[in-house]
Amino acid sequence: MKWNIVPTGIKELDTMFGGGVLDDSIVLIIYDTNSFGWVLSIAMFKSFLDRGGFGVVTNYSLPIGLLEKYAAMMGFDVEERGNSGQLAIIDVFGASHDVALDIPYVYSPGRIDSNTFLPKMVEVYYNILEKAGGRKPVGLTVGMDGFAQIFDENTAMKILRRNVMMKEAARVSERRERPVNIMIVNRDRASKKYISWLFHYAEHVIDFEPTERPGLEKMIVRKSLLPEFEPSFAEFTYSKGRIKISRVRGLI
Repeated sequence: MKWNIVPTGIKELDTMFGGGVLDDSIVLIIYDTNSFGWVLSIAMFKSFLDRGGFGVVTNYSLPIGLLEKYAAMMGFDVEERGNSGQLAIIDVFGASHDVALDIPYVYSPGRIDSNTFLPKMVEVYYNILEKAGGRKPVGLTVGMDGFAQIFDENTAMKILRRNVMMKEAARVSERRERPVNIMIVNRDRASKKYISWLFHYAEHVIDFEPTERPGLEKMIVRKSLLPEFEPSFAEFTYSKGRIKISRVRGLI
């Protein structure tokens, strides 16, 4: 089967992946507490929306107001994008605390537990997709460590595996635009075993490591299932709402 390759719109990142990302894939970004690696997820998400995509943010970790502040660091106005019909937020974090916000672009799955979570999420997701029209869905999950905190890591992985199989069934039976999903996980808030399973199911993996220089990180593309991929790393900096990726030639 021939798989489509979708550019992220970030040139150096596309080169490191081997040409872009696979359509209908997961891009996993691993970072730590002191890292700004998570801002890359916003840059990618923004790039897809700027090129006509429809964004679906699944929020497991933050109050909506704080989520909007984090996004604003990258010049991304969540309220403006939501009110203009470019994105929707599934607020699982709020639902886990019995809070449902009266905001047009924020959706709540309601009360959840490990048995009802997936059916409720699927119902909300398909309601949101009706608003997307023919636009390409782009998912941003904030974050997979928060997902494991709402349940527990073992339960979270059982849910994720079930969701992977549901996604596979939908890919075969449905004729619609398939999503690119960007997931972030803070390694300081999750076990190595949990992260290894996330790594296993992701088609593309980016890992951030600190350096001795403040503001400079080592960005390693550890995995991409594209045939032109070769493991590589870059210097990554974030400053005043902008990122810079400078690929380093040679072995990791």
